[in-house]
Amino acid sequence: MSTQAVTKTANPVRWGIVSTANIACARIIPALLASSNSVIHAIASRSQAKAAEKAAAFGIPVAYGSYEALLNDPQIEAIYVPLPNDQHVDMVLAATARGKHVLCEKPVALNAEQARRLLDVPQHLVVAEAFMVRHHPQFARLRTELRSGRHGKLQTAQILLSFLLDNPGDFRFDVTKGGGALFDLGCYTVMTARYLLERQPERVFCSMVRSPVNGTDEQTHAILDFGHGQQVTLSVGLKQAAAQRVQVVCEKSLLDLNAPYVPSQGSPATLSISSHAGLDDAALQPEALPVVEQYQCEVEHFSRAVRGEVQPEFGINDAIEQMQVMDALFASAASGQWVKV
Repeated sequence: MSTQAVTKTANPVRWGIVSTANIACARIIPALLASSNSVIHAIASRSQAKAAEKAAAFGIPVAYGSYEALLNDPQIEAIYVPLPNDQHVDMVLAATARGKHVLCEKPVALNAEQARRLLDVPQHLVVAEAFMVRHHPQFARLRTELRSGRHGKLQTAQILLSFLLDNPGDFRFDVTKGGGALFDLGCYTVMTARYLLERQPERVFCSMVRSPVNGTDEQTHAILDFGHGQQVTLSVGLKQAAAQRVQVVCEKSLLDLNAPYVPSQGSPATLSISSHAGLDDAALQPEALPVVEQYQCEVEHFSRAVRGEVQPEFGINDAIEQMQVMDALFASAASGQWVKV
Protein backbone atom coordinates (compact mmCIF):
# COMPACT_ATOMS: atom_id res chain seq x y z
CA MET A 1 0.00 0.00 0.00
CA SER A 2 0.91 3.66 -0.25
CA THR A 3 3.33 5.27 2.14
CA GLN A 4 3.83 8.93 2.95
CA ALA A 5 6.09 9.62 -0.05
CA VAL A 6 4.31 12.77 -1.27
CA THR A 7 6.32 15.99 -0.93
CA LYS A 8 4.93 17.75 2.13
CA THR A 9 4.82 21.39 3.11
CA ALA A 10 7.27 22.69 5.69
CA ASN A 11 4.74 22.42 8.51
CA PRO A 12 2.15 19.73 7.74
CA VAL A 13 -0.64 19.04 10.20
CA ARG A 14 0.03 15.87 12.20
CA TRP A 15 -3.03 13.58 12.24
CA GLY A 16 -4.20 10.68 14.36
CA ILE A 17 -6.76 8.16 13.12
CA VAL A 18 -9.20 6.86 15.73
CA SER A 19 -10.09 3.30 14.63
CA THR A 20 -9.30 1.11 11.65
CA ALA A 21 -12.83 1.46 10.22
CA ASN A 22 -13.25 0.79 6.51
CA ILE A 23 -13.97 4.43 5.64
CA ALA A 24 -10.70 5.41 7.32
CA CYS A 25 -8.58 2.80 5.54
CA ALA A 26 -10.28 3.01 2.16
CA ARG A 27 -10.72 6.77 1.90
CA ILE A 28 -9.28 9.07 4.55
CA ILE A 29 -5.87 7.49 5.09
CA PRO A 30 -5.11 7.41 1.33
CA ALA A 31 -6.33 11.01 1.09
CA LEU A 32 -4.04 12.13 3.91
CA LEU A 33 -1.11 10.25 2.40
CA ALA A 34 -1.69 12.00 -0.92
CA SER A 35 -2.14 15.48 0.56
CA SER A 36 0.74 17.93 0.72
CA ASN A 37 -0.19 19.60 4.00
CA SER A 38 -0.94 16.57 6.20
CA VAL A 39 0.93 13.62 7.68
CA ILE A 40 -0.42 10.68 9.66
CA HIS A 41 1.46 10.32 12.93
CA ALA A 42 -0.56 7.50 14.53
CA ILE A 43 -3.49 5.13 14.21
CA ALA A 44 -5.41 3.48 17.06
CA SER A 45 -7.59 0.44 17.50
CA ARG A 46 -8.97 -1.37 20.51
CA SER A 47 -6.69 -4.16 19.28
CA GLN A 48 -2.97 -3.46 19.33
CA ALA A 49 -2.43 -6.12 16.66
CA LYS A 50 -4.95 -4.56 14.29
CA ALA A 51 -3.51 -1.09 14.79
CA ALA A 52 -0.01 -2.41 14.14
CA GLU A 53 -1.19 -4.21 11.00
CA LYS A 54 -2.72 -1.06 9.51
CA ALA A 55 0.22 1.08 10.58
CA ALA A 56 2.60 -1.26 8.77
CA ALA A 57 0.38 -1.40 5.69
CA PHE A 58 0.20 2.38 5.32
CA GLY A 59 3.60 3.37 6.67
CA ILE A 60 2.16 5.09 9.75
CA PRO A 61 4.85 5.60 12.41
CA VAL A 62 2.88 4.85 15.59
CA ALA A 63 0.22 2.24 16.42
CA TYR A 64 -1.83 2.43 19.62
CA GLY A 65 -3.91 -0.34 21.17
CA SER A 66 -6.36 2.13 22.71
CA TYR A 67 -8.05 5.34 21.62
CA GLU A 68 -7.07 6.99 24.90
CA ALA A 69 -3.38 6.50 24.19
CA LEU A 70 -3.70 8.18 20.82
CA LEU A 71 -5.64 11.12 22.25
CA ASN A 72 -2.88 11.65 24.83
CA ASP A 73 -0.11 11.80 22.21
CA PRO A 74 1.15 15.40 22.33
CA GLN A 75 2.49 15.26 18.76
CA ILE A 76 -0.98 14.82 17.24
CA GLU A 77 -2.78 18.02 16.23
CA ALA A 78 -5.87 16.71 14.41
CA ILE A 79 -8.03 13.65 14.91
CA TYR A 80 -10.21 11.83 12.39
CA VAL A 81 -13.20 10.03 13.95
CA PRO A 82 -14.93 7.25 11.93
CA LEU A 83 -16.52 5.43 14.87
CA PRO A 84 -20.17 4.25 14.90
CA ASN A 85 -22.58 7.19 15.03
CA ASP A 86 -23.50 6.84 18.69
CA GLN A 87 -19.86 7.36 19.75
CA HIS A 88 -19.16 10.54 17.77
CA VAL A 89 -19.97 13.27 20.29
CA ASP A 90 -18.11 11.66 23.19
CA MET A 91 -15.01 11.13 21.08
CA VAL A 92 -15.07 14.70 19.73
CA LEU A 93 -15.31 16.04 23.28
CA ALA A 94 -12.55 13.75 24.49
CA ALA A 95 -10.25 14.84 21.67
CA THR A 96 -10.95 18.56 21.97
CA ALA A 97 -10.46 18.35 25.74
CA ARG A 98 -6.87 17.43 24.87
CA GLY A 99 -6.52 20.33 22.47
CA LYS A 100 -7.02 18.37 19.24
CA HIS A 101 -8.85 19.59 16.16
CA VAL A 102 -11.43 17.04 14.97
CA LEU A 103 -12.82 15.92 11.62
CA CYS A 104 -15.78 13.73 12.59
CA GLU A 105 -17.71 11.44 10.30
CA LYS A 106 -21.34 12.23 9.64
CA PRO A 107 -23.74 12.38 11.35
CA VAL A 108 -21.93 14.22 14.09
CA ALA A 109 -24.57 13.15 16.64
CA LEU A 110 -27.81 11.20 16.95
CA ASN A 111 -29.87 14.32 17.66
CA ALA A 112 -29.57 18.07 18.08
CA GLU A 113 -29.43 17.86 21.88
CA GLN A 114 -26.30 15.72 21.64
CA ALA A 115 -24.83 18.03 19.00
CA ARG A 116 -25.31 21.06 21.26
CA ARG A 117 -22.83 19.52 23.69
CA LEU A 118 -20.18 20.49 21.14
CA LEU A 119 -20.81 24.17 21.88
CA ASP A 120 -18.48 23.66 24.84
CA VAL A 121 -15.54 23.04 22.49
CA PRO A 122 -12.94 25.85 22.72
CA GLN A 123 -13.47 28.23 19.82
CA HIS A 124 -9.85 28.09 18.65
CA LEU A 125 -10.25 24.41 17.76
CA VAL A 126 -11.55 23.38 14.34
CA VAL A 127 -14.38 20.82 14.47
CA ALA A 128 -16.12 19.80 11.25
CA GLU A 129 -18.62 17.19 10.11
CA ALA A 130 -17.06 15.10 7.35
CA PHE A 131 -19.30 15.82 4.38
CA MET A 132 -16.59 15.32 1.76
CA VAL A 133 -18.95 16.17 -1.13
CA ARG A 134 -19.02 19.83 -0.06
CA HIS A 135 -15.37 19.99 -1.11
CA HIS A 136 -15.93 18.64 -4.63
CA PRO A 137 -15.94 21.36 -7.33
CA GLN A 138 -19.35 20.24 -8.61
CA PHE A 139 -21.10 21.39 -5.42
CA ALA A 140 -19.44 24.81 -5.53
CA ARG A 141 -20.20 25.09 -9.25
CA LEU A 142 -23.87 24.28 -8.71
CA ARG A 143 -24.14 26.84 -5.92
CA THR A 144 -22.44 29.47 -8.10
CA GLU A 145 -25.02 28.86 -10.83
CA LEU A 146 -27.90 29.17 -8.39
CA ARG A 147 -26.49 32.34 -6.84
CA SER A 148 -25.98 33.94 -10.27
CA GLY A 149 -29.71 34.56 -10.71
CA ARG A 150 -29.66 33.70 -14.41
CA HIS A 151 -31.75 30.57 -13.86
CA GLY A 152 -34.40 32.33 -11.82
CA LYS A 153 -35.74 31.28 -8.45
CA LEU A 154 -35.11 27.72 -7.27
CA GLN A 155 -38.55 26.11 -7.30
CA THR A 156 -37.93 22.49 -6.37
CA ALA A 157 -35.23 19.83 -6.19
CA GLN A 158 -35.25 16.05 -6.18
CA ILE A 159 -32.42 14.25 -4.39
CA LEU A 160 -31.87 10.49 -4.60
CA LEU A 161 -29.25 8.32 -2.90
CA SER A 162 -29.33 4.55 -2.37
CA PHE A 163 -27.31 1.35 -2.46
CA LEU A 164 -27.67 -2.30 -1.50
CA LEU A 165 -26.14 -3.03 1.91
CA ASP A 166 -26.01 -6.82 2.23
CA ASN A 167 -24.25 -7.28 5.57
CA PRO A 168 -26.59 -8.02 8.49
CA GLY A 169 -23.78 -7.47 11.02
CA ASP A 170 -23.06 -3.91 9.85
CA PHE A 171 -23.64 -1.26 12.54
CA ARG A 172 -25.89 0.56 10.06
CA PHE A 173 -28.50 -2.10 10.82
CA ASP A 174 -28.33 -1.37 14.55
CA VAL A 175 -30.85 1.22 15.75
CA THR A 176 -28.94 1.82 19.00
CA LYS A 177 -25.81 2.82 17.07
CA GLY A 178 -27.61 5.27 14.79
CA GLY A 179 -28.24 2.85 11.95
CA GLY A 180 -30.71 3.16 9.10
CA ALA A 181 -31.03 4.89 5.77
CA LEU A 182 -31.79 8.36 7.12
CA PHE A 183 -28.70 8.51 9.34
CA ASP A 184 -26.39 6.86 6.81
CA LEU A 185 -27.58 8.40 3.52
CA GLY A 186 -30.31 10.86 4.40
CA CYS A 187 -27.86 13.12 6.19
CA TYR A 188 -26.17 13.70 2.81
CA THR A 189 -29.43 14.61 1.14
CA VAL A 190 -30.54 16.88 3.99
CA MET A 191 -27.16 18.61 3.90
CA THR A 192 -27.53 19.05 0.13
CA ALA A 193 -30.97 20.63 0.44
CA ARG A 194 -29.69 23.06 3.08
CA TYR A 195 -26.62 23.78 0.93
CA LEU A 196 -28.74 24.60 -2.12
CA LEU A 197 -31.25 26.84 -0.32
CA GLU A 198 -28.65 28.23 2.11
CA ARG A 199 -31.13 28.18 5.00
CA GLN A 200 -33.14 25.83 7.18
CA PRO A 201 -36.44 24.33 6.02
CA GLU A 202 -39.50 25.61 7.85
CA ARG A 203 -41.17 22.20 8.17
CA VAL A 204 -40.73 18.61 6.99
CA PHE A 205 -42.79 15.52 6.20
CA CYS A 206 -41.23 12.06 6.32
CA SER A 207 -42.23 8.46 5.64
CA MET A 208 -40.13 5.40 6.48
CA VAL A 209 -40.14 1.72 5.56
CA ARG A 210 -38.63 -0.10 8.53
CA SER A 211 -37.03 -3.53 8.66
CA PRO A 212 -39.13 -6.14 10.44
CA VAL A 213 -35.85 -7.75 11.58
CA ASN A 214 -33.87 -4.91 13.15
CA GLY A 215 -36.21 -1.90 13.11
CA THR A 216 -33.94 0.37 11.08
CA ASP A 217 -35.41 2.41 8.25
CA GLU A 218 -34.50 0.65 5.00
CA GLN A 219 -36.16 3.36 2.89
CA THR A 220 -36.94 6.95 3.79
CA HIS A 221 -38.81 9.52 1.71
CA ALA A 222 -39.24 13.14 2.76
CA ILE A 223 -40.35 16.61 1.75
CA LEU A 224 -38.49 19.63 3.07
CA ASP A 225 -40.55 22.81 2.84
CA PHE A 226 -38.41 25.95 2.80
CA GLY A 227 -41.35 28.34 2.42
CA HIS A 228 -41.85 30.78 -0.46
CA GLY A 229 -43.08 27.89 -2.60
CA GLN A 230 -39.73 26.08 -2.43
CA GLN A 231 -39.73 22.38 -1.59
CA VAL A 232 -37.11 19.64 -1.85
CA THR A 233 -37.94 15.92 -1.99
CA LEU A 234 -35.52 13.29 -0.69
CA SER A 235 -35.43 9.54 -1.23
CA VAL A 236 -32.79 7.25 0.32
CA GLY A 237 -32.45 3.50 0.75
CA LEU A 238 -30.10 0.79 1.99
CA LYS A 239 -31.84 -2.21 0.43
CA GLN A 240 -32.15 -1.26 -3.22
CA ALA A 241 -30.07 -0.73 -6.33
CA ALA A 242 -27.37 1.94 -6.23
CA ALA A 243 -28.60 5.33 -7.38
CA GLN A 244 -27.61 8.96 -6.91
CA ARG A 245 -28.95 12.19 -8.36
CA VAL A 246 -29.47 15.86 -7.59
CA GLN A 247 -31.89 17.65 -9.92
CA VAL A 248 -32.71 21.29 -9.31
CA VAL A 249 -35.61 22.95 -11.13
CA CYS A 250 -35.52 26.73 -11.29
CA GLU A 251 -37.89 29.12 -13.05
CA LYS A 252 -35.76 29.10 -16.20
CA SER A 253 -33.49 26.05 -16.00
CA LEU A 254 -33.01 22.47 -14.93
CA LEU A 255 -29.62 21.80 -13.31
CA ASP A 256 -28.55 18.18 -12.93
CA LEU A 257 -25.68 16.44 -11.12
CA ASN A 258 -25.60 12.82 -12.24
CA ALA A 259 -23.03 11.64 -9.67
CA PRO A 260 -23.24 14.10 -6.77
CA TYR A 261 -22.01 11.84 -3.97
CA VAL A 262 -19.71 9.22 -5.47
CA PRO A 263 -18.23 10.53 -8.72
CA SER A 264 -16.48 7.98 -10.89
CA GLN A 265 -12.79 7.90 -10.02
CA GLY A 266 -10.62 9.05 -12.90
CA SER A 267 -13.37 10.64 -14.98
CA PRO A 268 -14.88 14.11 -14.68
CA ALA A 269 -18.11 14.81 -12.84
CA THR A 270 -20.65 16.73 -14.88
CA LEU A 271 -23.13 19.51 -14.26
CA SER A 272 -25.82 19.51 -16.94
CA ILE A 273 -28.10 22.48 -17.59
CA SER A 274 -31.21 22.77 -19.74
CA SER A 275 -32.89 26.15 -20.18
CA HIS A 276 -35.68 25.14 -22.56
CA ALA A 277 -39.29 25.97 -21.79
CA GLY A 278 -40.80 22.98 -23.56
CA LEU A 279 -40.31 19.28 -22.90
CA ASP A 280 -40.11 18.48 -26.60
CA ASP A 281 -36.87 20.41 -27.13
CA ALA A 282 -35.28 20.10 -23.70
CA ALA A 283 -31.73 18.77 -23.86
CA LEU A 284 -29.21 18.78 -21.05
CA GLN A 285 -25.87 20.37 -21.89
CA PRO A 286 -23.19 18.66 -19.77
CA GLU A 287 -20.20 20.60 -18.45
CA ALA A 288 -17.24 18.48 -17.38
CA LEU A 289 -15.75 19.51 -14.04
CA PRO A 290 -12.20 18.91 -12.80
CA VAL A 291 -11.25 15.36 -11.84
CA VAL A 292 -10.45 15.42 -8.13
CA GLU A 293 -10.39 13.09 -5.13
CA GLN A 294 -13.01 14.67 -2.90
CA TYR A 295 -11.67 13.09 0.30
CA GLN A 296 -8.27 14.61 -0.42
CA CYS A 297 -9.92 17.99 -1.01
CA GLU A 298 -11.67 17.58 2.35
CA VAL A 299 -8.59 16.78 4.44
CA GLU A 300 -6.45 19.42 2.71
CA HIS A 301 -9.09 22.07 3.42
CA PHE A 302 -9.31 20.94 7.05
CA SER A 303 -5.54 21.13 7.46
CA ARG A 304 -5.53 24.62 5.95
CA ALA A 305 -8.21 25.60 8.46
CA VAL A 306 -6.07 24.21 11.30
CA ARG A 307 -3.18 26.38 10.10
CA GLY A 308 -5.47 29.43 9.86
CA GLU A 309 -5.07 29.69 6.10
CA VAL A 310 -8.83 29.43 5.43
CA GLN A 311 -11.95 30.07 7.47
CA PRO A 312 -14.10 26.92 7.66
CA GLU A 313 -17.57 27.57 6.26
CA PHE A 314 -19.26 24.69 8.09
CA GLY A 315 -18.61 24.17 11.78
CA ILE A 316 -20.44 23.21 14.96
CA ASN A 317 -23.42 25.52 14.44
CA ASP A 318 -24.02 24.03 11.00
CA ALA A 319 -23.83 20.52 12.48
CA ILE A 320 -26.43 21.46 15.10
CA GLU A 321 -28.77 22.89 12.47
CA GLN A 322 -28.31 19.74 10.40
CA MET A 323 -29.38 17.61 13.35
CA GLN A 324 -32.41 19.83 13.99
CA VAL A 325 -33.69 18.87 10.54
CA MET A 326 -32.89 15.20 11.14
CA ASP A 327 -34.80 15.33 14.45
CA ALA A 328 -37.82 16.82 12.69
CA LEU A 329 -37.72 14.08 10.04
CA PHE A 330 -37.72 11.31 12.65
CA ALA A 331 -40.55 13.05 14.52
CA SER A 332 -42.59 13.35 11.33
CA ALA A 333 -42.08 9.69 10.47
CA ALA A 334 -43.30 8.76 13.96
CA SER A 335 -46.35 11.01 13.90
CA GLY A 336 -47.31 10.89 10.24
CA GLN A 337 -47.63 14.69 10.32
CA TRP A 338 -45.75 17.74 9.13
CA VAL A 339 -43.24 18.84 11.78
CA LYS A 340 -41.75 22.31 12.18
CA VAL A 341 -37.96 22.57 12.24
